[in-house]
Amino acid sequence: MVRRWLSKLRRVISSLLLSVKEHELRRDAQRMAMLGSWEYDLESGRFHGTREFYVLFDIGADERLSLEQVLKQVHPDDLDKVKDYYRIASDSCSVHALDFRVVRSNGQTHWLHTRFKAFGPKRCVGIVQDSTKTHSLEDEVKLLNYHMTAFIDRHIDPVVIWDADGRVARVNPAFTALFGYEREEVEGLSSDECGFIPPGYHLELQGACQTAIEQGKALVIDTLRLKKDGTPLNMLLSITPMAGGQNKSATWIAILRDHTGQQEAYRQVREAKAELESFIAYNPDAIGFFHNDGSVRQVNAAFERVFGYSNQAQALGTMKLMEMPFARSIAHSDEQLKGFIQCGGIQSQEIDVVRGDGTIMTGLLSMIPFPDQEGFAIIMKDVSELRETKDLLGRSEMLSMIGQLAAGVAHEIRNPLTSLKGFIRLIEPALQTRELRYLDIMKGELDRIELIVNEMLVLSKPQIMELALYPMDELLDYIIELLSTQAVMKGIEIERLFDPVPPIECEQRRIKQVFVNLLKNAIESMEENGVIKVCIERADEDNVRVVVKDQGKGMPPEQLARLTEPFYTTKEKGNGLGLMMTASIVERHGGTIHFDSVVGVGTTVSVTLPIKQQKQELLSGKLLKH
Repeated sequence: MVRRWLSKLRRVISSLLLSVKEHELRRDAQRMAMLGSWEYDLESGRFHGTREFYVLFDIGADERLSLEQVLKQVHPDDLDKVKDYYRIASDSCSVHALDFRVVRSNGQTHWLHTRFKAFGPKRCVGIVQDSTKTHSLEDEVKLLNYHMTAFIDRHIDPVVIWDADGRVARVNPAFTALFGYEREEVEGLSSDECGFIPPGYHLELQGACQTAIEQGKALVIDTLRLKKDGTPLNMLLSITPMAGGQNKSATWIAILRDHTGQQEAYRQVREAKAELESFIAYNPDAIGFFHNDGSVRQVNAAFERVFGYSNQAQALGTMKLMEMPFARSIAHSDEQLKGFIQCGGIQSQEIDVVRGDGTIMTGLLSMIPFPDQEGFAIIMKDVSELRETKDLLGRSEMLSMIGQLAAGVAHEIRNPLTSLKGFIRLIEPALQTRELRYLDIMKGELDRIELIVNEMLVLSKPQIMELALYPMDELLDYIIELLSTQAVMKGIEIERLFDPVPPIECEQRRIKQVFVNLLKNAIESMEENGVIKVCIERADEDNVRVVVKDQGKGMPPEQLARLTEPFYTTKEKGNGLGLMMTASIVERHGGTIHFDSVVGVGTTVSVTLPIKQQKQELLSGKLLKH
């Protein structure tokens, strides 16, 4: 009996000890969590609480509290809420929860969260915990949500928020304004159901979202979207995954920016750039771009063709402008070149420059600094033909004026000349033998005047050529035979070098005059002895060339340039019309004449004539072709 009683006593004691340990553990846990427990006795009207309870309410632990004393600690704005809630909870056996504020003695306000339950009509038990930090976090979250919402709604670009299921959660006013949809028309739709996403672009959106997750950052793509009326828009789409983890995302924020106008501007810029590059590449003028230090940036095909420098010089970085021979025609030093650039460049200046093959070209130069002052461009237009045309036009106008003057002078001279020659014939029988010698001199000079008058009339009268086929070797044989006596008297040998050539279509009398003048000039330019070479050769398929080369004194370049000018002569008794008429006759036959002379060596004249003449007329000394 005693044993059974002792056994029960041990079990009771063990149970009590276990309950004490559990109670101590719960108390430790409450203290660690600052969790206070309380009990309210309705009969005594008193509160009983743990130490944490008194700390949370900022009340001394020795005080035995009434309900009114506890309610004094409650924030005035929450007091009615606490009273009402406690009155309702007292009539119910359910667990109730309440959040309210208390004001501590230092004036600080703290949020408390309590959970309690009524055990009958006279007893109520609960716990209470400080929830200030939780409410602060909630307030921060609310503020962040407010800021995020305000940011999205006030954003100037359309914004679409997608939820984790791929449905539109929200769109902002900028979206509705641009695309023409109301919020109710798109919110809640999946990407496949959205009309503003064109067919075929849904997979692009899904792929971009997955890439953004994998990269862990926002992704921007160039895409296409549609307005409600079907108008396409080129858009820049920025996709940002939010609240993602383990390759998953709770929401997506997509920001769209319309750059349709920008794309059009880019297209126009690309077209303008392509047109400019094409203009530069295929421009017949030589164009080169250079850095400020003179190094080559780019040159076009015409620049390569004219000057012999290509873009390889730019790639190698070895070529400078002042190292190019033609540059010395522009500036003599780097400093002078920089001075031109700083003063705004050069505009349409005509200069003579050296081509890549060493020949001289007349160019119209423009040097233009870039607007950013980071280099300059050189444009060289070949105006050699234009200068030659202007020279020919000037020569033609001069010949026309001389012809008009010559016609008037010849007419006035011919009449008294005819009278003089008539009177000489009348007085000739009455003169003595000694006087007849003077008469012969007079007749010779009168004949010379008549010859000059006739040559002057050729300049003023329209000439119609009477063309016929004539062998050049026979024509030159005749002329050499005609002047051989004059050559033999000076000990000069005329050497024939005739290649077989076809007959040419020409006016025989005029062509004879050409080569009589040239061969006579060659003989007169030489001293005693020497050789004159007369060559006939085929210039090309359509032309024949005749070359007369003497061993005379030769001429300097300044004389050579004026040989065909009217009334210019280096002879004491010359009239300056012979070579002018020679060149005119050759030009009328559609040919060319070229003079080359070295002082002390001799002169070479090359005449090129077409084998077949085109249908032509000669009007006022000009050859008109039909």
